Amino acid sequence: MSNKNNVVEMFDDIAPVYDKINRRLSFRTDVGWRRKLRKAVSRLPHDKIIDISSGTGDLAIELAKLKPQQLVAADPAAKMLEIATIKFKKLHIEAETSVCYAEKLPFESDSFDLATCSFGIRNFASLEKGLAEIKRILNNGGHAAILEFGMPQGFFWSNLYRFYFNRILPLRGKRLSQHQSAYTYLNRTVNQFPYGKEMEAILSMTGFSIVKTRKLSGGIAWMYVVRKS
Repeated sequence: MSNKNNVVEMFDDIAPVYDKINRRLSFRTDVGWRRKLRKAVSRLPHDKIIDISSGTGDLAIELAKLKPQQLVAADPAAKMLEIATIKFKKLHIEAETSVCYAEKLPFESDSFDLATCSFGIRNFASLEKGLAEIKRILNNGGHAAILEFGMPQGFFWSNLYRFYFNRILPLRGKRLSQHQSAYTYLNRTVNQFPYGKEMEAILSMTGFSIVKTRKLSGGIAWMYVVRKS
């Protein structure tokens, strides 16, 4: 993928099969990760929540259990949000949708108590601008919670996972999605993206205070909870 428009087009192309493929490729561990994020933020202020890079709305659906006064699902891929809207209606969830890029969110400053992003932050065209926008739309003292992939540690576990992730997952993803590049894109971006202490440093430099960092499933995924300083 060479630019953000290509990335959006890719996600629109795989939108109809996105949920089914995610469940198969992750063996449903992604469901548990989102549940853990919801529990991690449940004691934080959450009257107004925005879920950025919301995709087909899985995390927004989980966050709806917190009963916020306002819930917004934002994503640049319109076809992904169309599926999210269908799911919201089926589950009787009141949520707004907004087709927009993280680097230019169409919301006033100091608008939300909580911003979330699950497995989308590495797709930002500019990580710096995207994080700055998240900070801008949060109330003073507001929080952001981020789920993103990393790499597990330890010789055996790390090598086993890398074999699956680098060799098997792209082939299975291509076969299931019938899309030439979607899951090689996943593979490439995860391998290049910072995690752990490196990601904490980036968040701190953007003006967030680290509240909690948690390694999930041995480091396959990471959860970062931060506060607007």
